[in-house]
Amino acid sequence: MIGHTLTVLVVVAAVSDASVKTEGKCAGVTSGDVLGPYYKPNAPLRPSGPNVPHLCENLPNNFRIFLNGTVRMADASGSCGSGRPVKALLDIWQADNNGEYGNISPSSPDYSCRARMYTDNKGFYSFSTIYPGRYDDGGYRPSHIHYKITPVNANNKPIGESLVTQVYFTGDYYLSPRDSCGRCGSGQPSQIVHVENIYDIQTFVGSWDILLKQRSNKNAGLGDITVYN
Repeated sequence: MIGHTLTVLVVVAAVSDASVKTEGKCAGVTSGDVLGPYYKPNAPLRPSGPNVPHLCENLPNNFRIFLNGTVRMADASGSCGSGRPVKALLDIWQADNNGEYGNISPSSPDYSCRARMYTDNKGFYSFSTIYPGRYDDGGYRPSHIHYKITPVNANNKPIGESLVTQVYFTGDYYLSPRDSCGRCGSGQPSQIVHVENIYDIQTFVGSWDILLKQRSNKNAGLGDITVYN
């Protein structure tokens, strides 16, 4: 048990550090994806800080994932490595390890595997979760995590449109073209993250940066380019 605790502490320290990145390929502006039928608003707001927020309840027999990344607003080129970091509100949800989502009824107190969290002022975020299970909707969907990303100012007020997307995992057999959701983005390079084992065969770490596309909107009162895809 002591060894397990030490492993978690080491991984948490790593994923909380913005300088720690797993190897991956920059794929330009992050593509949007479908919201899906399991979105539930007003998920609990998890505090950020030295303690990494947990998205799903974890048990030792689950495969764990620690994800971090940075949200940026693209410059005019929209190229890899472009743009400046931007603070954002992340609304994140996923299926549990059995491929099942929590109760989506607004009257239900069940918010399992759902959370909202703010990045820091430099756009950095990190959280831990379990590996989402595949589910059968007439054909299998690959493992994925849903994101709704809203850029905000220093007072946490929205300063642009939200990007709704999903992140998938390298090597999943059910990525496009096998994905049962033909209109989902599991074939988009900007939505696929590479994760690798660290310290434990059932513990994975990955980095997924989000590059928001800028749009011209002079009526927003925030400059010439303020609204994101």
